[in-house]
Amino acid sequence: MSNPRRPRRQQQRAIDTRQRILDAAGALFVMDSYEGTSVGDLITAARTSKGAFYRHFPGGKIEVATAIMQDTLSMDGLREQRIMLQEVVDIGMILAYRISRENALQAAWKLSFHSNAPETYGTPWPDWIAFNAGQLTEARRRGELKQFVDVEQQAYQIAGDWAGLVLISNTVDRHLGNVEARISRMYRNLMTAIAVPDLLPEIDFSVNRGRHLYTEFLEGPAAQVDAAGPDPSQDEPEPSQDEPVGGGPL
Repeated sequence: MSNPRRPRRQQQRAIDTRQRILDAAGALFVMDSYEGTSVGDLITAARTSKGAFYRHFPGGKIEVATAIMQDTLSMDGLREQRIMLQEVVDIGMILAYRISRENALQAAWKLSFHSNAPETYGTPWPDWIAFNAGQLTEARRRGELKQFVDVEQQAYQIAGDWAGLVLISNTVDRHLGNVEARISRMYRNLMTAIAVPDLLPEIDFSVNRGRHLYTEFLEGPAAQVDAAGPDPSQDEPEPSQDEPVGGGPL
């Protein structure tokens, strides 16, 4: 008699394996760089088999990098606010909180600066600039912006300021432990320049805002809903003895 729970267990194992590969890749890309990491390194660090690796990522290392970009650089945690400029601040603070703690996001951030990123695994900056422009356009419609603000240029500057500040913080401090405080000050200075004065006292620039929003997101109802995982046809058995862990091609 077949076990009705087996397909579900297999699918969950496949999801877990995929995530384990991405987690391992994030750590290795940060520590050893993308170029310094081989597929064999990824297989060994993820404690999986060559067959399982290529079932999830048939394109190899580039496909892993693409998945890291798509999976980690998200707007998770952002909530609708009464003040649109608060949302502009919030997404930057959420990402600042996450990048100080998540290897995968740090890896995605580093990968995004490679000159060939747009042609290989993608880069998030055009999408974030467009997202910023949409937020600022809505802020202008609500009367939150000073008249002189050029929405398109400001959207570009926000992404550049955030990325540059994280880069400088990581380079000078040799860690990202101070990045939330630095990003908070950046947004306070920015909003002082572009927001109508009466609105400024109502915007929350607290250093812990990103942590609060992202923690609420992780603990909320959405966290109870299964994310779309690999196709069930990718359900995989445990590595067999004739398919050793590690030893993949470069």
